[in-house]
Amino acid sequence: MADVHIYFGSQSGTAESFSEELQEEAEKYGIKAEVRDLQTFTPEGFAANNIVILVVATYGDGEPTDNAVAFHRWVSNPKNDGALKGQRFTVMGLGDMNYSRFNNMGQLTDTHLERMGGTRIYKRGVGDDSQDIVSDFEKWREGGLWENMKKAVAEVKKEGRCVSLGESRPNSAALEKPLGSAVLSIVRASAELPAEPDSEPSEVAARFYFEAEKCTVAKVRELRQHRSLEEGLSTMEVELEASGALQKYTAGGTLAMLPRNAESDVSAVLKLLGYSESDLNKKVTFKAAEGTGFKIKKPFPSPCTLRDALYLYCDLARAPTKKLLSALQEKLDAPAKEFVGKLLLDADALKALQSDAACCRMHEFWALLGVTGGLDPVAFLLNCPRQRAREFTIASSPLMAPKRISLCVSLTTRETESLESMAEKLISAGALPPTATAAAREARPRFLGMCSRYISADLKEGDCVLAKYHSSSLALPSKDVPIVMVGAGAGVAPFRGFWDELRKGPQVAPAVLFFGCRNPAQDWLYKDEMSAAVKLGGGCAALARMQVGPKRPLASLFTAFSRPGEGKEKSYVQDAIKKQGESVKAWVQNMGGYVFICGSTAMGNGVLQALGEVLEGGPEAVEALKSEGRIVAEMWG
Repeated sequence: MADVHIYFGSQSGTAESFSEELQEEAEKYGIKAEVRDLQTFTPEGFAANNIVILVVATYGDGEPTDNAVAFHRWVSNPKNDGALKGQRFTVMGLGDMNYSRFNNMGQLTDTHLERMGGTRIYKRGVGDDSQDIVSDFEKWREGGLWENMKKAVAEVKKEGRCVSLGESRPNSAALEKPLGSAVLSIVRASAELPAEPDSEPSEVAARFYFEAEKCTVAKVRELRQHRSLEEGLSTMEVELEASGALQKYTAGGTLAMLPRNAESDVSAVLKLLGYSESDLNKKVTFKAAEGTGFKIKKPFPSPCTLRDALYLYCDLARAPTKKLLSALQEKLDAPAKEFVGKLLLDADALKALQSDAACCRMHEFWALLGVTGGLDPVAFLLNCPRQRAREFTIASSPLMAPKRISLCVSLTTRETESLESMAEKLISAGALPPTATAAAREARPRFLGMCSRYISADLKEGDCVLAKYHSSSLALPSKDVPIVMVGAGAGVAPFRGFWDELRKGPQVAPAVLFFGCRNPAQDWLYKDEMSAAVKLGGGCAALARMQVGPKRPLASLFTAFSRPGEGKEKSYVQDAIKKQGESVKAWVQNMGGYVFICGSTAMGNGVLQALGEVLEGGPEAVEALKSEGRIVAEMWG
């Protein structure tokens, strides 16, 4: 029976991971805590809790995560006012400052719980994934969380309140099989396997593997006129066959796609596990330790091959987590076992190892430690960090392509830092041998984004991928008003779907596109298609009447090139916005138009600043339009 229940609403696994850290830390303060997935939420079970901590992420532009939808619907309902009288709570909200409704779910959850009669016992935390969300979380929990938790637990016991039991399943759950312990086995490829027990995902990140659609890659092509993987210059168009639930996709929606690890990473990890390439066809299977009649939780679908387990379900491009290190430590040889033990006890050393700046890969850490093999393959597969799906804005319209979904994906790349600084911190903490310094100084290959590298270098027509669709705030309004679209590079993706929607629709109000790239002869994505979507004559009525063939939905196209070539002046989309300031003001403020922005954070912020200069009312007007949903920005990086 727990003193405190920790609930998480998580899409990628961060909130889940933070919740597990809180549970572990609670024990140090003599508090028994239990972690609960909001997927299992029931009103009766939640209301029965005396003390709750909620770690909730905001998905997209202000929406609840998939596992928190039912919970959010319940707490938002005014009919439930008073349902949480006597409950004590605190909230940690996670989000991304790039979105207009930043940390919306954290704010709403905090407000709703108080409205329903709960008592806030500690300040709401705010984590920003566009900066350093781990530091935000640490500052929150170290700012007095446990002092307030201990006080609340003591108060509850003094009041003589019943210790809460947490979530109770609906009555139908009595008919379900009891939960057993999952046992993983790796067997020869030709082995006959017994039927596996009923199962469910063991963690949030794994849920994607079980829920995603398998779809076939219909087309892969380079969109840039000049491609260079060495320079990081590649933007691919991918067409996927829209199977199952994917057939309900919308223009401007989001498609999450699971990448594959690079062959070099898999080969290096195979050696660490004592396997070779010929072992990749071995089968991975699960059973319940308690025997038949039990269901289990497992981290990925099975039976599957060892190849799929390593290429698809394990994230080999990141350093080992605390969970994995703890699972592997006991079977390590000395002195590696001692080094890992010290690493596990040093939070700062662990943070340095897992920092985005170091970007230490799985096999690189073990090389620094001097471990060349002998890792327990079963413990590794069970506890390895899970591969996450990457999200992309859809670049097609179901009105034009009901059976195909298009993506436009630019290669993410940057210079890779040396591991020397990170290694020095771990050596100082006694978590790496002094010999690691030399290895940490070795040159490393250029960093390439996990999924964008896979798409640019490895993906082929006919391949099968796992994908899942989500709606988005990037959606054309139902009313006939001006549409201003602003995108640079692959940020043009949703607007390709938009102009196809407009081509099929009755839109009369002007729709305009501001597009930017580096060089018009090398990087102009969808150049011919984009140009063919623009009305002839730039609004000249006589020329418009002469047009034949498909409808041209764009009234105007304004381009900006940051590296236009020798003797030409560079410009950016925000410069084009300012140049067309009077028209933009008329479209947006006089005619009730919408502005859609898609691209890098730097570009997006530049466009918002430019809008603040051209719109009447300045930055305040921009914020008001964002609140109304008439300026929608999707930014990254």
